[in-house]
Amino acid sequence: MTLYQNTVVAIDPCVDSDDLITKALAITQDASQITLLHVMEIMCALPTAPYAPVVIDTSQIESQVKTSATNHLKGLIEKHGLAADALRIISGSTATEIKKFAEEHDADAIVIGSHGRHGLGLLLGSTSSGVIHGCGCDVLVVRLA
Repeated sequence: MTLYQNTVVAIDPCVDSDDLITKALAITQDASQITLLHVMEIMCALPTAPYAPVVIDTSQIESQVKTSATNHLKGLIEKHGLAADALRIISGSTATEIKKFAEEHDADAIVIGSHGRHGLGLLLGSTSSGVIHGCGCDVLVVRLA
């Protein structure tokens, strides 16, 4: 199999990511060139008219999510023997930010999981589908259980 030089593994802390990392290790020439990336997508539901606009401070929620994700990624790094600084946590639209991060960091491969949804779920799109379309590098989509 072709060996990649710089691989980004998109991690969802709510899903078992061991298979993604195992596949990334298999296709990446040097394990120190694997980055685990989690994108925090904080959304707030706000009431619509006729209610007055509401301002919600999400900083505490973001901090808790970031702390939890950081701890999860550190555990994966230790378990799989990756470089200690191999984790990145950013905020934004998940598919967009994964592609942007990969481009900015000259990744030549992205490893991402997919739940293999069919029918309506597939028509509405998914993160892996969003990453594949318009991505400037190879994308390995791994079916998750």
